[in-house]
Formats: sequence, C-alpha cells, structure tokens
Amino acid sequence: MKFTMQTEDLTFGILSVIKALPVRSTMPVLDGVLIEATNEGLHLTCSDLMFQKECFLPATVEEEGKCVLKGKFLSEILRKMPGETLEAQLEGNLLNIRCGRVYQRLQCIEFDEFPMMRMSGDTYEIKLKGKTLKNMIDHTVFAVSLDDSRPVLTGTLIEAEADLLTFVATDSFQFALTMYRSDANYEKRSTIVQGKVLNELSKMAEETDGDVTVCMTKTHLTVQINDTRLTARLLDGNYIDYKRIIPKDCKTRVLVDTADLMTMTDRAALIAREGNNSVLLHFEDDMLTMSAESFVGRAEEQMEVSIVGDPIDIAFNPKYILNVLKNVSDEKVYLEFNSPISPCVIRPVQGDAFLYLIVPMRVY
Repeated sequence: MKFTMQTEDLTFGILSVIKALPVRSTMPVLDGVLIEATNEGLHLTCSDLMFQKECFLPATVEEEGKCVLKGKFLSEILRKMPGETLEAQLEGNLLNIRCGRVYQRLQCIEFDEFPMMRMSGDTYEIKLKGKTLKNMIDHTVFAVSLDDSRPVLTGTLIEAEADLLTFVATDSFQFALTMYRSDANYEKRSTIVQGKVLNELSKMAEETDGDVTVCMTKTHLTVQINDTRLTARLLDGNYIDYKRIIPKDCKTRVLVDTADLMTMTDRAALIAREGNNSVLLHFEDDMLTMSAESFVGRAEEQMEVSIVGDPIDIAFNPKYILNVLKNVSDEKVYLEFNSPISPCVIRPVQGDAFLYLIVPMRVY
C-alpha cells in the first residue's frame, strides 16, 4: 500500500470515523481504524459492532492495500503533523508516514478480517431535509436513558405512518416527543435507534442543506451524507406504550414566556445544585414564584404568567426543565398540571410539533 494525500484531509477523516470506536473492547482490531487504499481513493472504517462509520477521501494511490492502526493514537499523531502533503507506505506490518521533515513508522494491528457491518433484507427509506432531521434528533435525544438495564430506553423510537414522522425518547424522568408532517406517504414502521448513533447522525446532518435519505431494514440503519457513511444496528425489543402516559386533560394550564422561564430556572439552579437539586414552583394569581434553597443560600424570583385553573405548588429538578426549554424555539409554551406528584406537560401554543413530560420531585 502506498498513497499520497493532504494531511488535513486524512486528519478530518480519522477524527470523523473514530467516533465509532468502542469504549472497551476484547477484540484488538476494534480499537483500530481500517485504512484501505484503492484506485478510487482512501476508505476509512471504524466499528464497535453496533455502530460503524466510514469516510471516503481523495488520495493519489500508487499501490493498493489495507492495514489497521490504533484509531485514537493515529488521530493524536496526525493532529501534531505539519499541514503539508503526507506520504504513506506499508512495509510488512509497519506503516511509514512522511510529512515534511517528519518521518514515523507505526505498528499495525494484526487482523484476518475486519468485522464490517452489512445491510441485508428488505429496506425502506425516510427522506427529509438535513436541517429537519437534525432538529428532530436534537429535540428528543437528550431524553434517552443512560442506564443499560433497559436497553430500548437508551434509544429513540422512530415511527413513520402516512405523512407523519414521530421521534420519542424517555429515561422515565423526562419524556420528549417531536412530530413532522411531510409530503411523503410513509409505510407504517417503527424502529429504535441508539442515542449514540443519533447524536452522530445529527452532526452529519448539519453538514448538508439538501435531503438526507435514511435507509432501514428490520435490523440495521444506514445513512450517507457527502463522503461519510454511518451504519448501525437497531435496538431490539418493544418500546413502552408512550401514548398511555400522556395526560388527556389538566386541572391547571399556564402560559409562560420560554426565554424568561429558562433564565429564571438557570439562576435558581445555581443554588439548587448545592442542596437537593430541586426548585419549587408556586403558581397563583397569574404569577409564578420560583424558589430554591441549599446550605449556600436561598433564591426566589417571580414572573408574570397566565394561569387557567387551580393554584399549584410543584417541584422539579431544574436540569430537566432546562433540557426542554433549550430545545424549544417557540416564544411561549403551555405548562399543564394535574397534581404536585403527576408529570408536567409542556406543549406548543399552536399545533402539535412537540410534547414534553417532566416528572416532579417530592419535597418534604
């Protein structure tokens, strides 16, 4: 194997694909990046067997071949290289790299076959604008669970039917739902995609202004944007019946300014984090009073709101309130309550583009 290319191009590609490296692995080859030189250019691949990322780069290839190098180590080496043309040649199990006055010989990882993920079976596609895809991911993926004891909750449920696309995520403390109506006529399908995969897909979608096609089978998902391709195994299992946990009505509905509520909560969170990490909200007479108390002090602040229904006192972890408000672009939203121990529902003033639930805290 022998190729020549721009150092910055190779650095970009390596930094992109190593996002798919496993945190821990018993297979040494999975700690590496597969580098394949062909007459079409350079092909880079990393995989953790659930998530695979590939990048196709322009290069002048004199001799075709392939090798596997430690992924994170190679990224560190390249970031310290001068920004000049890079020449690489494989000799036995060593990759010789020359860049300007820098010369290094890197030990390759021995392997028989790199474990590539392949798509198989019947496929169906979802096509939408890159910006729309990114927004739907960002507005829900923050709510996925980080607890592997319930694997399906570590992913986002994607449902498609007719002209409606729905993303749902929850970790049992917060719930996020966003919907998008398109001109398409989707088959009725539902899949669960790992949160880590969607976070990476969101970054990829940011790189294009055009359409993005998400291709899925019963077991896998693949997306290619520009010169980067992502392939992932879908999560297996049945997602919760989320429609049953959404309250049908409410006893108190409050119209609030989104930005004002976010800044108020952000200030109160500074005090709350030094105690039991809760903020108390009191709604009465078209006024919201938010307070927080801990050993460092006490905070109390008021803002005018519009209340329909009964007064209510309720407490939340401020992190969950901020998670929602950071992802809401509407100037005003509705907060809906039934009791101090039932979830708060956050809805748009008009339409049904999103819906969030936050579970309250018990304060004694």
